[in-house]
Amino acid sequence: MFCAMGAGKIDADEIAHRLLRENGEIKRKVTDVFGEDILTSGEIDRRKLAGKVFFGREKLDSLCRIMHPAITRSIKEQAERLKEPVVVVDAPLLIEAGLHDYVDIVVVVAAGYETCVKRATDRGISEEEAGKIIDSQMPLSEKAKFADYIIDNDKDLNTVKEGVKEIWKKIRKRKKS
Repeated sequence: MFCAMGAGKIDADEIAHRLLRENGEIKRKVTDVFGEDILTSGEIDRRKLAGKVFFGREKLDSLCRIMHPAITRSIKEQAERLKEPVVVVDAPLLIEAGLHDYVDIVVVVAAGYETCVKRATDRGISEEEAGKIIDSQMPLSEKAKFADYIIDNDKDLNTVKEGVKEIWKKIRKRKKS
């Protein structure tokens, strides 16, 4: 929604997916830690990797130690190249990766547990896997402490859009001053 109003966008998930596909060093490190059985036709199968990562906090931490430095470098490189005056860094683990210190404003998109599980199952993720993914993340109450703005994503789409418009006005006003 911010992009439709003129913001540039950097998508951390896209970066992570690209790194897992194209960066030989990261691919090697990930398979060293999680095993060759996460490969399908020689490529990291993200579903298989998720099956291992989200069943223990220490495993997720191991993956983050491998991925976050490269993702952070890529985000910063992309931000330098973008010409838009406002750039959205779409990163589910922004705070956990320490990128909240890099950005000017933190917007947390909040939705209840049931909403998150429903949206995940709508994308083909099992309820069990969705629950494990949600449980592995920083609790929303903790993320909220870092937020300049919170978008309530449990509301209907029009209410969310209005909230985004209000935040956009404040961001643009702040950017001008």
